Amino acid sequence: MWGNSQMKQVFDRRAVMGSLLGVSIVPLGARAAETMSAPASQNNIPPHKIPPQPALDAFCRKPAVHDVSLSPDGKRIALITWVRDRFVLLTQVTTGGDVRTFDLGTGKVRSVIWGDERNVVVQVSTTIGLEAFAGSRQEHTQAHCINIETGKIRTLFDDMGGHYNIVEGDINRIKQDGKYYITASNYQMLGDFPLLLYRFDFDTIKGKLIDTANSDTHGWVVTPSGVLVARSEYVRLRKEWRLLMRNEKGFWRPVFTQKEAIDYPSLIGLGRDENSAIIYLDSGDNAGEYLEVKSDGTLSEPLDKGGYNRAPRFHPTTRLFAGFARWDDWVSYEYSDPQLKRIAEVCQKAMPGYNVSIYEFAAEDPRKVIIYGESPDDPGTYYYIDFGSKDYVAVGENYPDLPPEWITQKKPISYKATDGLTIHGYLTLPPHRDAKNLPLIVLPHGGPHARDTSSFDWEVQLYASRGYAVLQPNFRGSTGYGDDFVEAGYGQWGRKMQTDLSDGVRHLVAQGLVDPKRVAIVGASYGGYAALAGVTLDPGVYNCAVSVAGISDIKSMLDFDTSQSGSSTSPMMLSLKRSVGDRKTLDQISPIKFVDKVTVPVLLIHGKDDIVVDIGQSRKMERALKSAGKDMTFIELKGEDHWSSVEARRLEMSTAIVAFIEKHNPPDPTRV
Repeated sequence: MWGNSQMKQVFDRRAVMGSLLGVSIVPLGARAAETMSAPASQNNIPPHKIPPQPALDAFCRKPAVHDVSLSPDGKRIALITWVRDRFVLLTQVTTGGDVRTFDLGTGKVRSVIWGDERNVVVQVSTTIGLEAFAGSRQEHTQAHCINIETGKIRTLFDDMGGHYNIVEGDINRIKQDGKYYITASNYQMLGDFPLLLYRFDFDTIKGKLIDTANSDTHGWVVTPSGVLVARSEYVRLRKEWRLLMRNEKGFWRPVFTQKEAIDYPSLIGLGRDENSAIIYLDSGDNAGEYLEVKSDGTLSEPLDKGGYNRAPRFHPTTRLFAGFARWDDWVSYEYSDPQLKRIAEVCQKAMPGYNVSIYEFAAEDPRKVIIYGESPDDPGTYYYIDFGSKDYVAVGENYPDLPPEWITQKKPISYKATDGLTIHGYLTLPPHRDAKNLPLIVLPHGGPHARDTSSFDWEVQLYASRGYAVLQPNFRGSTGYGDDFVEAGYGQWGRKMQTDLSDGVRHLVAQGLVDPKRVAIVGASYGGYAALAGVTLDPGVYNCAVSVAGISDIKSMLDFDTSQSGSSTSPMMLSLKRSVGDRKTLDQISPIKFVDKVTVPVLLIHGKDDIVVDIGQSRKMERALKSAGKDMTFIELKGEDHWSSVEARRLEMSTAIVAFIEKHNPPDPTRV
């Protein structure tokens, strides 16, 4: 642990703003225009005033604010940051002073929440194989309770017979008889491995059993006072999803069931009262809709029919359904609760020129909130605002070492695929360059059932700072554009999903923005597959390809994922099989079968701790490319997983990618 003097040095180095350095809270209106408005665009800066190009590590560092949380009363902030490659937990009262620091080590810290005003809960994950769990290794999570007054650290499920000291599913805070507890679930390593829900006391960290479920159970909905309202389960053998709710005698009974092999429903949270729950239906007559289910099984009409990318929002105090958040280029809020609606409106106005999202409300007083904002020149800043007192504190910047002159904005674009389908995506142009005849990097997202948005992306900014335009296409199969658009990607791996990318290249070439002789493709996970497919199944477009944790052999991917999930007929496997298409044609879309088509250099990168895409995918591709005499390089990242969790490995990876791209797809000489 570090003392306050060392913490001062930490935040001087990180240049984190606001209260964690003891800055006094200032009335919001007094400094809003000065502190919370967007800086001038880098395009208007005279060349002689442009600072030197930032080093790679300024982009590759993890965000300085890894996670942040408000205590229930909104009087304390907990923040996780990095110090010399180690995670550090900081806590401080929002009025300044009383900084407390805790060394969390080099493990993979995922999140922090407040349990009560004296205890925080930090979740950390580890890649490990545990007996009774499917697959050779999985990513398992531990929850550590830290008393900020005594410094004592204790782990949930430690010394509890029949349990590993891990947690399954969500951790929730409840309050009973004026005292806060947390709930967490875990499998008991006995019999049929039932899933048990416990309540933990912060004074003892001893678990009190609340409910006993079965191994098919997915999770519970619990009121803020700890009353169990609903739980869900998926019975794999019967392909049946069930919602169970408590009757008047407190016994569980099924109130809604649906037979579904792949797209079964989800239990989301409390409804508009404590005798109801919100579910999401992914198939059937109300596919794509959220419904409220009463304790007697009565279903409401769909709560919303207005779009694709939206999710329910819940009141921070009551946890009752309170409206929707919608995502397109950025998030917007539609609260039914008047107070929350007003706060959401004021948050946007508080930061003119910024895209703003609500990060967290204080549970006991929603007027106290942490918000997050990005602007064309700001890669992300967190603020604490008390709308009761009109005070605010700047909590921290994500990338304090990035000069705003070297940050460039994503621009939404659209173009037509060869078959006429409209493809949306984002184009980022390099700063301080003319927007014509530029070298291009195509950066397809992973998933593939995911999407890119306008939010800050460190990798995009890194490539743009090196003189490249960056194209991020939301190819068919991406989410956010409706079920039809997702389904248009079924069976199109290596086919139309691939040509959606090269159609984007041709669109930019036709506009004169991109040099067709200087195009590279870089991707991770499914994007890594797309990079390999780009130089094997759709050759002639790219000068080089970088595949990070990419798939080269579809059949072996399915075999590995079957082992990891424990069944070839699990919903995950059935969904994946539907996505890739007919098993008889999988060789036709496997890059490893077409290495003879490769005419450009290929860089393979893979983390040794990857449990999502087996590192064998890259090792097999390496052997095939070498045997075919192709120009290739393979880098294995020790201790790295599928999510680039290790900062040092991220820098190693990015250094290799930039050197490779600059060699084989060179940018124009710098003009700064």
